[in-house]
Amino acid sequence: MTQYTQTFALLKANLKRDWIKILIWLAVLAGMFVAVAAKFEGIYGSPKQIATIAQTLRSQAMVSLFGPMTHASLNTAIIFASEMMVFWGIFMVIFNYSLSVGATRGQEESGLTEMVLGGHPVGRLAPIAAAGLELLVANSLFALITGFGMMAANMPGSDFNGNWLFAVTLALVGWTFGMISLIFAQLVADSHNVAIYNYAFFGITYLVRMMTDVANPDYTWLSPFGWIEKAGIYTENNWLPVGLLAILGLIAFGMAVALNVNRDIDAGIIQVRAGKRRSRFLRGPATLLLWNQKSISLFWIIGMAVLGASYGSVFNSISKIVNDSPVVRQVLGASGIAHAEKTQLLSFVGILGVIFGVLAVVGGAMVINHLYTEEIKGYLQLVNTKPQSRSYLLSTYFVYGWLLSVIILFAALMAAMGAGNAVLKHPLAFHYFWRTFVALVPVLTVFISALVALIGFLPRWRSIVWVLLGGSFMISYFGRLVDLPTWALKISPFYWFRKVPINEIDGTPVIWILIIAAVLIVIGYIGYRRRDFSN
Repeated sequence: MTQYTQTFALLKANLKRDWIKILIWLAVLAGMFVAVAAKFEGIYGSPKQIATIAQTLRSQAMVSLFGPMTHASLNTAIIFASEMMVFWGIFMVIFNYSLSVGATRGQEESGLTEMVLGGHPVGRLAPIAAAGLELLVANSLFALITGFGMMAANMPGSDFNGNWLFAVTLALVGWTFGMISLIFAQLVADSHNVAIYNYAFFGITYLVRMMTDVANPDYTWLSPFGWIEKAGIYTENNWLPVGLLAILGLIAFGMAVALNVNRDIDAGIIQVRAGKRRSRFLRGPATLLLWNQKSISLFWIIGMAVLGASYGSVFNSISKIVNDSPVVRQVLGASGIAHAEKTQLLSFVGILGVIFGVLAVVGGAMVINHLYTEEIKGYLQLVNTKPQSRSYLLSTYFVYGWLLSVIILFAALMAAMGAGNAVLKHPLAFHYFWRTFVALVPVLTVFISALVALIGFLPRWRSIVWVLLGGSFMISYFGRLVDLPTWALKISPFYWFRKVPINEIDGTPVIWILIIAAVLIVIGYIGYRRRDFSN
């Protein structure tokens, strides 16, 4: 056990370092979850409201987003579980990835791990054990806050067993994927590649969940992320997925520990291929950035195209609500049904546009974030030995990140259009997807510009952009559920294009959003030129 010496001392240090991050994530995730639960009865409390939303959730489009809907007798709590489980599971995975990477390879790259192990009586495995315990503490807090919050919300149809199963399942899926992240932290060379492997693995499990839910839910057991659906919250209240997630998490932690013993600090088990002594990609910041980011950029573009095509492949199922109702067919007639089907499809395209837009911002912002991470690691000292201005350096990362986010969004929408029109009897016109794309480009720009402004003036607070992005998505998606006032809904840039692609784009908000983005960019450039480098 000497290899785990001072584990709890390192855990205390980790929590002291990350307590603000954990507090913000818990406030957003647990707070919003409980707030929606408390408001849900007023939205889906009557049998008529439940029947209406149940029809929507049983469509193949909604199954691909939320998972299959139970055929049991429905109530408010079951509807809440059906709508929230998959989405909150995604947020919990992202939360744990953020913590696990920072607590492992992030500390190694900063030199803290080597300093602690070399200058203090600390066990070789204490850092990774402390990282695992930190994830356990953070997720346990989420489970406690959410569990007690759900008990206080007291939704119709909820019960003690279901409330705590819901809370524990969400906490465990996040913790389990965090443990799997520790494996990747041992395999690859740096935190940047750890993040690539993390999200690639999660993307695969999510796509398997989505495709099997649509085709045959029995096969959803093949995806660890799909296990959360098998809990049957408020219906079967099945604790088997909880046990499976716990077992998988423990196995993953054991594998990570075994791999950690056999690798050097700040190195991966997978060896990095040696580069060329002379390369055309070492001529300046732009070519160097392109060379370093080409793999992750390609991963984002292809991954989003696959995700878009996956959602597009269920376009033909979205109209089943209309087609399955004889009364609606008789009242609307053939032309009315066609119009209703098209409206449903376009509404779904608008929802997908918001999801794709958020992911596109993440892809572009991750590139721009490297400007600061490479600064604090000292890498930019080598770049700045050449005679070039800071404005050029910032422009290189900003333009690359912005272009990448735009390309990601375009690839996802075009893939959705291609796959969707391939299965539709009456394909949707290109201009609907183009309208969605054009409407979301200003939204991408304002978030990317906010990150540039933060890196320029307050680089240590650059994570605020994730709060802004997540908050905007929450407002757009759950704002009406919790009955937010109109002024609060307008805070989200996505709000101003909520009627796209059904309606034309309103030019006024486009102009104002671009003006705000321009101001943020100017602020970022002024700050970046004047401040000292962190290293």
